Amino acid sequence: MSEPAEIRAEAARPPEPTRALERARAERQEHRNKRELLERRSMVRGLIVLAIVALIFSVARAGLDRVFVHGWWRQW
Repeated sequence: MSEPAEIRAEAARPPEPTRALERARAERQEHRNKRELLERRSMVRGLIVLAIVALIFSVARAGLDRVFVHGWWRQW
């Protein structure tokens, strides 16, 4: 007769998520989304400030009389 087949255990399966685990995941994702939004706003603010500083520096270095020539706002 043939030998009996080898019996093997099933592969391990992760446990079913509980409501508390699902709620914690949702809260963590919401927190992460808020932090990303805050970080994006902070980066945009920083870039705007940097652009303004660069503009002021370049105008100060060139001199107001060269940047805003007398009569530049008039058509004729």
